[in-house]
Amino acid sequence: MKLLKLTATFGCLDHETLEFSPGMNLIGAPNGSGKSTWCAFLRTMLYGLDTRQRDRKGAPADKNRYRPWSGAPMEGQLLCEHQGRTILLQRTSAGGVPMGDFSATDQETGLPVPGLTADNVGEVLTGVSREIFDRSVFLRQTGLAVSQSQDLEKRIAALVAAGEEDVSWSESDERLKTWQRRRRYHKTGLLPQLEEEEAQLRASLEQTASLRQELAQVQSRAAGLRRQKEHWDSRLSIENDKFKTVSQQRYAQAAAELDAAELRVQTLRGQMEKAPHTPDSQRNWEEEIQEIQDELRSRHRMMVGFVVVILLLTLVAAALYILPHIPQFPLSLPTIPLWIPAVVAGVLWLLVLIFSIIKVLCDRQDHKDLKDLHYLVDTSEKDHSEQARSLQEALLLRDQARKLFEAISQQRGSGPYLPPEAEVCRESLHRAEQEIAQLQGQLSALGDPALIDARLDNVQEEKARLQEEYDALTIAMEAMQEADDQLHARFSPQVSRRAEGYFTQLTPGDYHDLSLTRSMEVTLRQGPSLARHPLALLSQGTADQLYLALRLAVADLVFPDPRDCPLILDDALLTFDDRNLARALALLCRLAQEEGRQILLFTCQHREFRMLQDLDGVACQSLHGF
Repeated sequence: MKLLKLTATFGCLDHETLEFSPGMNLIGAPNGSGKSTWCAFLRTMLYGLDTRQRDRKGAPADKNRYRPWSGAPMEGQLLCEHQGRTILLQRTSAGGVPMGDFSATDQETGLPVPGLTADNVGEVLTGVSREIFDRSVFLRQTGLAVSQSQDLEKRIAALVAAGEEDVSWSESDERLKTWQRRRRYHKTGLLPQLEEEEAQLRASLEQTASLRQELAQVQSRAAGLRRQKEHWDSRLSIENDKFKTVSQQRYAQAAAELDAAELRVQTLRGQMEKAPHTPDSQRNWEEEIQEIQDELRSRHRMMVGFVVVILLLTLVAAALYILPHIPQFPLSLPTIPLWIPAVVAGVLWLLVLIFSIIKVLCDRQDHKDLKDLHYLVDTSEKDHSEQARSLQEALLLRDQARKLFEAISQQRGSGPYLPPEAEVCRESLHRAEQEIAQLQGQLSALGDPALIDARLDNVQEEKARLQEEYDALTIAMEAMQEADDQLHARFSPQVSRRAEGYFTQLTPGDYHDLSLTRSMEVTLRQGPSLARHPLALLSQGTADQLYLALRLAVADLVFPDPRDCPLILDDALLTFDDRNLARALALLCRLAQEEGRQILLFTCQHREFRMLQDLDGVACQSLHGF
């Protein structure tokens, strides 16, 4: 395949065009002007854009990294020659999918090229997959190192061995390892799972046997407890009959006593209600007693006053009689005959006598009434106290009868009491039945022993089969390792020999005896030293020179015909010093001229232009005023 022209709306490129010539092409452009973008665009036109790729921290997906800055849809064209035919590849964005629409047109006929699709166009035109393309002819400054790839290994192994590209040792080895790990990988895989399941099944069978034995023991104990319970139940039935008879009698007696006590209380209350000793009568009696006492005191005071008045009148009458007979009395009073004062005094004291007799008779009647009232009050209070005490006793008896009646009523519902042994028997039987239910539940959860045993047989058979497969895979991997060692003994020297030849042309010849492992790790010797140096000990410039030599060697093996695919270098010679850069450019020009290989060298340095611009067969282009 020979590249002719690229037209791109891709990243910083906006409908820009880049044309190529056969042989060596030198494209110069300043940093940030789109050199790496052109390389990524070329790769996208051949192998498509992975729209499933997602952004990662510090590394956006290509669909976002190369979104056109102008805002236009991502699109582009690639014009190339392949097997004598000029083909125009076109990818455009459609349906929101960048570069999702593809077409391949024969420029001579204008018809679509049959067999070319968006997915296979790169492999058809170059003859290799994307991985081989990236690891052989697509050289970037940050990706010069050659890494292991199953596709690259297939291709090289095919060229070294029988020419078939169907099988890669690492792919087969990885596949066998995957199968083997599927069966056992440390504590994971099918075999450990089956072993764990087998252990669980055995534990289930053992647990089932243990539970069945324990269940039989508990059932036997429960049967004995049931017999004891039946004995106690029979005894309880007899006691119940007796208890019912006695209880009915006691209940009837207690009801009769309660009724009698209630009747007694009602009778006493009726008597107390009919008795004269009521609060009103008691108050009336007390008022009558108070009135009689007040009357006695009033009569006594009146009598005393009356006697005092009579005494004073008698003294006055005596004075009226005596005073005129006193010779020296200053007043002249008439002389009163003696009989007059004597009659007056006699009349007055007769009145006193009459009133005294009347008072005595009245006082006697009042004292009698007072005594009767006091007697009535005392008798009423005594009778009332007696009735109250009788009522209190009746109420107490009624409360006792009611409590007895309630207690007997409760006893009628409770029934007779059995000895503590009967209750212990009931509780033990209840616990035994609970244990039986729990054991039966556990046995039910474990499953049918016959099914478990059958599953155990299947697991053992499956484990034996997988173990045989595991052992067979181990033997196959050992045999493949031995065969691969033999193939590697043929593969590594060819790549190492070619790479060492290129490396000698790129350096003054200080390094030799280059060795390459299957994983593309390189060691070499320097000068007369017998020690082998890993690539990590070399300077960056020397390491890049060695990587370029390896890439060229791999490209030779992958593309026996150099014209099948161009060699693309994106600032791949940046770390070379001027002397080694001149050697590298001379080597690339020779490959372009002698082998007819198309080489695209993108650079941001002017020194490549100074070294190549006067040479024949080198097409130099400057982009963006470089």
